[in-house]
Amino acid sequence: MRIIFLVGLLLALYSCNNDLNTIGDTLVPAEGSVSVESFDIETSTVQLQSFPTSLNILYNALESSQLTLGSIHDQTTGELTATPYFQIIGNGNSGIPNFEDNYVYDSLTIKFPFDYSSSRIIAGDTTALQTYQIYRLEDYPRFDYDDPCIYNNETFPYDPQKPLATLNVRLEREFFTQRDEWYFKLDDNLGKELFNLIRAQDSILNPSNALDFIRYFNGLVIVPDEKNTALLPIDGSSLQLRCHYHLNTNNYIYPFNAIASYSSGGYYAFTNFKHEPSEWLKNISWTDSLPFSEYGQAVIQGLNGYMLKMQLPFQSSVDPYRTILKVEIVLEPKVDNFEDIPEPTRIQVFRLDKHSRITGNLTDLSGNPVYGYLETNPYYQEDRKFKIDITDYYNSMVSSGTGGIDPELNLLIGLPGTPIQVGTDEINTFVGANNLSFQRLIIDEVPVLRIYYANY
Repeated sequence: MRIIFLVGLLLALYSCNNDLNTIGDTLVPAEGSVSVESFDIETSTVQLQSFPTSLNILYNALESSQLTLGSIHDQTTGELTATPYFQIIGNGNSGIPNFEDNYVYDSLTIKFPFDYSSSRIIAGDTTALQTYQIYRLEDYPRFDYDDPCIYNNETFPYDPQKPLATLNVRLEREFFTQRDEWYFKLDDNLGKELFNLIRAQDSILNPSNALDFIRYFNGLVIVPDEKNTALLPIDGSSLQLRCHYHLNTNNYIYPFNAIASYSSGGYYAFTNFKHEPSEWLKNISWTDSLPFSEYGQAVIQGLNGYMLKMQLPFQSSVDPYRTILKVEIVLEPKVDNFEDIPEPTRIQVFRLDKHSRITGNLTDLSGNPVYGYLETNPYYQEDRKFKIDITDYYNSMVSSGTGGIDPELNLLIGLPGTPIQVGTDEINTFVGANNLSFQRLIIDEVPVLRIYYANY
């Protein structure tokens, strides 16, 4: 009899709306047929403090050659400075130029690797003048087959008293159209040094001897001024050191290329992120989380690595007179956001074990990753919610039997990505939007778990 009643109930729901995701939102069920229970979720902010930013990893995992450049002050999370490091190699020897003819050195340049026509800034204010300086590295990263990553918190030395060039740029279309190309004009002493290597047809310029050239040159770093106000996406594959020279009236360029191959490893370009957190986020880490209750808010943000850790309330499915129809997590983002920092429209859920290790993406029964999407009310702009359907996961946990012991249902929510294993390390590292985007989501209402039941 109960089965017949339940089938009839589901048919009635189907006749009203084919999408069961709308249960509790647009459907007003008959009394006693469908009920909703809501529970506050124990939520805290954690920080993913170490994640790969080297292009050999990002290119393989995300098909991205993005480096990040700039500095920004976020009123919620604090200061962030993004500094790209990269290596270059020679482009071979063609016999030109040489010492036999009267080739003359002109200049050494690097094109400013930001294309306004096809790129948008990651975050920040484009009206202020941005200042960048470029330096020659004093050491270079060694390749480690056991862990072929370079991470967001790594640096390599350079002499801050010896900039090779300074560039001042305003990131506006009108500014960029003033000339065909913006570039760093580097120190001529370095330019002449490299020009002499080219004229001598030195063997370290051959790509097959790239490591010899890297040992000699080490690499370059572009350092943003601390007063800068924007973060930029930089195409690492377009970075090129150019030696300009001429013979009579003919002008020539010898290009020193960026990394030979991101996918094969061995050479590196990566971004260092230096973060000075706001007072309320100080002392936070992956293991030392900040409870929502302490400041009445929590935050998700890329590049800084902030994510939400949740311990869901456990409601055992032992009542023979009701069945779980749907389970969802509801997050209400802060309404007022006056900064030039984009808010994500999609977030993702990951599984944690009891030791706070990321074990993988949370998936539904079909193996699809579980996402949360922003829903807005067209009549009330302040009514915005992220809703995350975790029905399959929750049902599997509460119906599996626990022997009277409530399990810890630990989940992690952040920007979309994938925990992957790199090299021989058994611990997953995180690769995704967190590595490339500064999107930020501030939660200032207690996250809620909603469970929809069919009662019979």
